[in-house]
Amino acid sequence: MKYIEHSNNKPTVFSVFVLFTLILSSDIVLASEKKSIHFTTSNSIEPYFFVNKKSGLQYELLDAALSASNLQLGGITFATNLRALRLVKTKKIDCIINSPSNSDGLFLTQSLIEYQNSVFFLTKNKLKIDTIQDLKNYSLVGFQNANHYLGAEFSELSITHKSYHEIASQKNQILMLFSERIQAIILEQRIFDYYRNQIDSRIKSPFEVTKVKLFDPAPRYIACHDPHTAMLVNEAISQLKQTNLYQDILLKAERSYSGVSELTK
Repeated sequence: MKYIEHSNNKPTVFSVFVLFTLILSSDIVLASEKKSIHFTTSNSIEPYFFVNKKSGLQYELLDAALSASNLQLGGITFATNLRALRLVKTKKIDCIINSPSNSDGLFLTQSLIEYQNSVFFLTKNKLKIDTIQDLKNYSLVGFQNANHYLGAEFSELSITHKSYHEIASQKNQILMLFSERIQAIILEQRIFDYYRNQIDSRIKSPFEVTKVKLFDPAPRYIACHDPHTAMLVNEAISQLKQTNLYQDILLKAERSYSGVSELTK
């Protein structure tokens, strides 16, 4: 029969010191390891994200929020909207940025930022646009799938509108407006500012632009397949919004691409 041998020897001061050191060292390693969270979003939404570099307004906000909460932005996979959603639902990616608010099976955070879709037209043309129904009187170009994002009233109007169509290139929307091939366009206001600043040298006449806010601000949510990850991201966003850094990032980004003449209606 085998017995477990018990020792009556008391631990030495040295052994206690070694044990304490090992515990302290392991705590420091664990504290220094940041949880890495991987995201996915649509292929190209400049100036919010840039595919070929780690920058863009939303990228900087998200990176700042995670860093301040001892989290790490593990990377962003750019994909079509449907594929991005599928990557998260199959748990290949942690979270999707700019998720639909009704993403079944996923856990939403609060909005990181709001998009403001607006109608733009050349001021000299003096278009009378005060309601969504007024849009049916003018030739109009919207961004891709705009009729799915701008509410029921606009969706119905887009079906019956005789001179409405959608294009994928948001830069081309602005070129069409300034070349007077179209009377009005619908675009997110920061995206409009960014691309107008890019093509300013190609515009022969620096027309003033009127912007009409017919649509409500659109919150941009993040959705994760894991509730704990969603909670961590949500808390990180909350903390960032309570600091001056949040507004500083917004103002810095907008100053970099909005130096154009514009009237706001």
